[in-house]
Amino acid sequence: MKKLCSILFLSLVLFLPDWGSGAQAIVITAQNNTVPTSVQNKNIPYYNYLRFYNIDSQNFKIAFKQLNEEEEKDFFRTLTKDEKKDYKYAKKIQQMIDRGAWGEVLYKYPDFYPALIQYYQNCKDRNLYEEALRIMDKIRMGDRYNQIFSKDSVNHELAQLYIQNKQYMKAIDILKQYENSYNDRVYADMASCYFGLQNYQKAIYYLNKTRNKQYSDNELLYSCYIESKDMTNAHKIAVVLSNQKYNFENLMRLQTTSSNDAEKLKYAYQARNTTNDTAEIIMINKFIADLEQKKLDNQISALHQFIKKPNWEFFRSQLPETVSTAELCQKQDEFFRTAERYLVMYNGQQLTNAFNSLNQDFTNYVQQKKNEYYQTLQLQMQQAQLQAQQQQQYIQQQLIEQQRMENYIRMQRVMEMGNRAYYSNPLIYDPYFW
Repeated sequence: MKKLCSILFLSLVLFLPDWGSGAQAIVITAQNNTVPTSVQNKNIPYYNYLRFYNIDSQNFKIAFKQLNEEEEKDFFRTLTKDEKKDYKYAKKIQQMIDRGAWGEVLYKYPDFYPALIQYYQNCKDRNLYEEALRIMDKIRMGDRYNQIFSKDSVNHELAQLYIQNKQYMKAIDILKQYENSYNDRVYADMASCYFGLQNYQKAIYYLNKTRNKQYSDNELLYSCYIESKDMTNAHKIAVVLSNQKYNFENLMRLQTTSSNDAEKLKYAYQARNTTNDTAEIIMINKFIADLEQKKLDNQISALHQFIKKPNWEFFRSQLPETVSTAELCQKQDEFFRTAERYLVMYNGQQLTNAFNSLNQDFTNYVQQKKNEYYQTLQLQMQQAQLQAQQQQQYIQQQLIEQQRMENYIRMQRVMEMGNRAYYSNPLIYDPYFW
């Protein structure tokens, strides 16, 4: 008994890879159909069938070895009679898996190890993390000595499941075993857990321990600083993110964390130029309009004269909804550019006259758009009325046609009744009566 325990201990030490080093995938080909050394113990579940699968221990996956007809014939020649039966058995179950008959597979073959691994991956792909945790318990019991998947691979999967299932403390308990491994992914996962627990300073601590931050790590770090109200550091990370991906979202992050309105306005315009999404354009236009109006109001308030300041929102709110987003952007930019130009070019009464002209121009523009809208609306009403009249005429024609057919049928029936009366009279019908 002591000898057997020693052998088991040595086998576990030899075949458990480190999380950081990356486990190697076990690939079983048609030419080499023996089970790998690490799974030679026949006490593991469905040992005889593992030879027909490719086992990727690094990604915690297992896949049936797909062979075409010729390859399968060649492969069969290398198998014994019992091994052929095992192959057919595994292939039959795999065919059920391939067509998605999971209910049937789990009912008929609840402990078939390759099916459990594939069902586990199916649950993960569909974000069914509670079910994946339940299946993971069966997987761990089946491979309790970690001969198929290393302990580190299993722990990594468990930690990810707990994070996805928001069981952060359980994930931390696993991840702490690898805290001194200098593995960036471990630190990133620890940070995700502490972020989920709203411990943002601890999350920042672990993210700063990562040596090569991925894009997702920087996104999480940005969120930590935002939640901590640390806009200075949030802006620094926003710069890093925009350098990695120059897009609407990251430019808006820069806009949000900028310390002055001039920078906010610059990033807002840049963000608008990166998107074609109508909702995003409407949102950023509101930011731009508010900032431009604030700048215009500040400039006018510094003047030593009374001027009726132009107000874009006054005009925009009167425009009908039919004005396109593109046209609205164009007119908004035109409004603020013109106002800015007038402030530079004029002063005194000339500036007053210029602003009056600007207000009048946009009053006329609003009226023009309203007229176009009402004309379009009137035309639509006329078209609808014409269609209603045409429909009414059609209905009347159908009623007339229906009445004509009814009259025709009625006349046919009268004639048929007259003929029957003629032939039923013996004085008329019987030639021998006379």
